[in-house]
Amino acid sequence: MDDLLAARSQMAMSLAFHIVFAAIGIAMPLLMIIAEWRWLHSRDEIYLTLAKRWAKGTAILCARVLVERGGH
Repeated sequence: MDDLLAARSQMAMSLAFHIVFAAIGIAMPLLMIIAEWRWLHSRDEIYLTLAKRWAKGTAILCARVLVERGGH
């Protein structure tokens, strides 16, 4: 494998990784808002539980991104 192909492969993996996590980071707050709205209107505890679990997962994702970037 020559250097150019190796560099392109590395860039492709990096972009694929970041696109997936960026999409998750954008979508999760919206999903949490929808789940909390559903809970407010139905008072079904499953929606509140779902929103809380998604909030924990989003917090872990954000913490991981901050650690990965060195806090910048």
